[in-house]
Amino acid sequence: MISERATAMRLAAWNCNQAFRRKQHHLLDLEPDIAVVPECEDPEEKGDWSSWTDWEWTGGDPHRGIGVFTRNDIAISDTTEIAEADHFLHVETDAVDVLAVWAMNDRENPRQRYIGQVHTALETHPQLVDEDTIIAGDFNWNVTWDESPNSPLRGGFADVRGALNGAGLYSAYHAARGDEFGEEMKATFYMHKKEERPYHIDYAFVPGHRIKQETEVTVGRYEDWIDASDHMPLLITI
Repeated sequence: MISERATAMRLAAWNCNQAFRRKQHHLLDLEPDIAVVPECEDPEEKGDWSSWTDWEWTGGDPHRGIGVFTRNDIAISDTTEIAEADHFLHVETDAVDVLAVWAMNDRENPRQRYIGQVHTALETHPQLVDEDTIIAGDFNWNVTWDESPNSPLRGGFADVRGALNGAGLYSAYHAARGDEFGEEMKATFYMHKKEERPYHIDYAFVPGHRIKQETEVTVGRYEDWIDASDHMPLLITI
């Protein structure tokens, strides 16, 4: 649950494209209070993480999992891993609860790939999502792909958005900027790092009662971040 002590909080979501230990300074420059970092290595294995207050990580490969990192004395009090998705992690902090997402392909169960994983996680673990939860990370999907997946999915982006809206959670980017889903002006991902192949596939769904007129949402610029990752950071101040 969001703490009453905090008047504003900065959350960043950034798929770092591996080797976060060597790239973390880029994210630290944004001064987030909480960072959701898909595709990062297990901090237990290597790296200096002294710039962060706390962290939790999950993943089957020590080189490529998902981590939640905190700063400014925000402590993580509890975590829940989701069996149906190797790279989803729910953390409770003394500032806010976060469900960190890195939706991936699933060759063994193609109906549960990408956004299908998000749908399954929400359907299977409704207790992890309420009107005081933030769900953020790499969803690996845009609503424009709902109509033409290579194989049927357990649920599309429209289904996931509907479920989250029903729980009182809304995309901070779309609420702040007014873009329609599928018509986003800012890309969060560039296929093969090519500027001519932009997509918006990273999101932060935040409690609707925390979205105010002064809510700030920014997406990193291609020229500033493409050397570090094919994803741009999404930074939200609530």
